[in-house]
Amino acid sequence: MRSTKLAAIAIAMMLVSAGCGARLTKAQLAKAAAGGGQSVSASGAGSQDTGAAAGTDQSGGAAGGATSGAGGGTNAAGGGSTKSAAGGTQAAGGAGSCASQGGNTDVGVTSNSITLANVSLLTGPVPGLFKGAKDGTQAFFNYMNSQGGVCGRQLKLDARDDQFDVNQNKAQYEDAISKDFGFVGSFSVVDQGGSSALQAHPDVPDVAYALSHEHSNLPNNFSPQPLPAGWRLGSLNYFKAKFGPDVISHMAILIEDAQSAKDAAAGEQKAAESVGYKFVYSRVVEPTEANFTSDVVSMQQKGVKGIMMTGEVGAFVRVAKAMKQQNFSVPFANWGANAYDPAFVTSDAAPATNGSIIDQQLAMFQGEDAIPEVQLFNKWLKQVGGKPDIFAAFGWESARLFVQALTAAGPKPTRANVMAQLKGIDNFDGNGMLAPAGPASKRPPTCFIVINVQNGKFVRADPPSGYICNQGDYFHA
Repeated sequence: MRSTKLAAIAIAMMLVSAGCGARLTKAQLAKAAAGGGQSVSASGAGSQDTGAAAGTDQSGGAAGGATSGAGGGTNAAGGGSTKSAAGGTQAAGGAGSCASQGGNTDVGVTSNSITLANVSLLTGPVPGLFKGAKDGTQAFFNYMNSQGGVCGRQLKLDARDDQFDVNQNKAQYEDAISKDFGFVGSFSVVDQGGSSALQAHPDVPDVAYALSHEHSNLPNNFSPQPLPAGWRLGSLNYFKAKFGPDVISHMAILIEDAQSAKDAAAGEQKAAESVGYKFVYSRVVEPTEANFTSDVVSMQQKGVKGIMMTGEVGAFVRVAKAMKQQNFSVPFANWGANAYDPAFVTSDAAPATNGSIIDQQLAMFQGEDAIPEVQLFNKWLKQVGGKPDIFAAFGWESARLFVQALTAAGPKPTRANVMAQLKGIDNFDGNGMLAPAGPASKRPPTCFIVINVQNGKFVRADPPSGYICNQGDYFHA
């Protein structure tokens, strides 16, 4: 049972890391296996309530200088501004944009409120592990309610806990469907449980970062950053040009032993090989493996000049330390987005991790990027007692995506007309906090940023703001 729980946590961590970067540490994984509890921690940042207010048109503040309404439907990459398929520059209006009409127009709707469900893993082997998903969603609802709600209706969150149980996940979805308007910001490693309930009710909107293929493939699931099998090519091409053929033809990859981790690594490796990378060393490692000395020796013998790793930040640090102990360094050490974590730059880790490179498909949401959306996110998240982790970021942006559709549906919202609006939103960047993606067509993001680790700190390396979007598309495995 313990190994099953450990593998499931690794599954969630790897599925998210393929698209952006989860923040699960060795300690959290170990506690999951032991049935203990640990909350996710991160640094807070930002307190300025600017720009991204619903019903306003923010210009010049989003990453890359793009104009963005509250729906985030503009393309913040490279300074461009691309209007969404939903009908131009987006605004998610507060009470001033329309007035409540029609009273109880559908399930979960009254004349002054709309209730949405969030089904996340809140207790179980690691209590509070995905609490950020609920907190981020609640934070955005609170923000919208402070603006008057949507068409005069306050947003209410019906937070539900699946307790790390697939049958409980299913039961929570089935019960909420009869009571709540839809689902927003849910996050769970057992989200396949609710898939059958949603499949039986294709009219019910579900806006969340889905992990399982069963859930993400549903026509009524809309993710702020869809995650199909495969890997983005842009960052691979970027590093190929930066480091040259001698480096990329001497690559190593270490893969944590969970099926999703192996699937993600296979997609990344195939994508890399398609543009000229060659892997001379690879190994599947256990999630809590501690000694990587033999790997370092083997990499030295095989002339490795670049390293990739799919896994969690604790494992990254242990490998980096083993390399440091053996006086082995490589020009290209890209640990991936999971390394964007305070644990990667502690005083104990920094001597080994300095010089590392990270690419990810979100802005530096812990606060290093001083864009209005990041500041707004941190301000309202702090008010609900949340921490700025990746789960909170996706909860916040899932809520923003839903509110865009809800506002466009007008003063008489129904499941059907909100679903119709969601099907028209195919360019979403969350006011610059996310790389642009296509929720309606399930188009994954391909833009990215590059972060360096310097003197124990994360430093945005490229571009100075916004995202790099001209280096390649997506390799579908």
